[in-house]
Amino acid sequence: MKLVKTFLAAMIVLAVSPALAQTFSDPVPYCKAVGTIDKPDARYTGPKLPVWMAEKLNMKPSQSKMMEWRCANGAVLACQYGANIPCDSKADTSQKPTQAVTDYCRQNPDSQFVPMYVTGHQTSVSWACHGPRPMVIHSAEIDAQGYQKDYWQKVSP
Repeated sequence: MKLVKTFLAAMIVLAVSPALAQTFSDPVPYCKAVGTIDKPDARYTGPKLPVWMAEKLNMKPSQSKMMEWRCANGAVLACQYGANIPCDSKADTSQKPTQAVTDYCRQNPDSQFVPMYVTGHQTSVSWACHGPRPMVIHSAEIDAQGYQKDYWQKVSP
């Protein structure tokens, strides 16, 4: 009986929300339909890296593990992983130094920068050491979804 009720509830949701029942094999119509979403959900049934997107990013469709895409206001945004580019996580915007950053500055006073292996790769803040004290030297721009803006680019066929 519980299974029947669950099935009926699911059918009602799908009947009331046709957009939830529709599937998409291309990111462009998918993003136009969903608007904004951090990662494609079950409504997207196409390849992670479609041929047209691979071409725009100078990649091969088989290199899908080296990138991510998401939807923002109906547009498709793509990010390619790099040495210090965390496409799969939102930016840490804290301007309070971590213990690791504080320790680094104590051990490396007047360092012109604090390396990312110390700060963490999710941070959007760049640090230096003013004497033994951490100091913010740059804070990257963050988009409305919380990702570092300069890592993402709008793509379309």
